[in-house]
Amino acid sequence: MTHPAPCLTQLADDLENHGNLLALLSELPAIKLSERGRIGLIQFSINLREDFQRIETQFEHYRASIAPSC
Repeated sequence: MTHPAPCLTQLADDLENHGNLLALLSELPAIKLSERGRIGLIQFSINLREDFQRIETQFEHYRASIAPSC
């Protein structure tokens, strides 16, 4: 199945934004969190992982769109 190539600029923006969120996530454990805060952190981590998987899939589609046919 052929997928349209995503915009490379959008992929770069997504990766930059994701990096910012990862930086935040790495600093959060140093903060004392309430029980709800810990639950929110877990949910945030799950969402962040899912977003990264989406970015990876888009990047795979981009790479496939520029790969020469063999």
